[in-house]
Amino acid sequence: MWQYTAANSGQTLWSFYSAFISSARRLPNGNTLVDEGMNGRFFQVTPQGDIVWEYVSPYFGNSAVGGAGKQVKTNWVYRAQPVPYDWAPAGTPRSEKAVAAHNADSGVKVADQR
Repeated sequence: MWQYTAANSGQTLWSFYSAFISSARRLPNGNTLVDEGMNGRFFQVTPQGDIVWEYVSPYFGNSAVGGAGKQVKTNWVYRAQPVPYDWAPAGTPRSEKAVAAHNADSGVKVADQR
């Protein structure tokens, strides 16, 4: 059985947690696509715990989850659906940045962008 925690990516344990609207899906390349819904975050992680890419939703909206109907701002996301890289139409602007993952054994290393 494979397990991923924030410690696998050199992060503090409390930095990866979502109590609801989250999921994980194994991809054909052996990586795992994770939807950390409560924090508006999607990311792909290798079996060794290296983050390949991540996306945090910049879109916030009101939700009545603050208790007694109180409105709070949230960037929750519900689901991530993997699609082939070439699925986006030709000419679609792309602005990819390498993700630097801290590795205690070898310092900082940069993961593959796709």
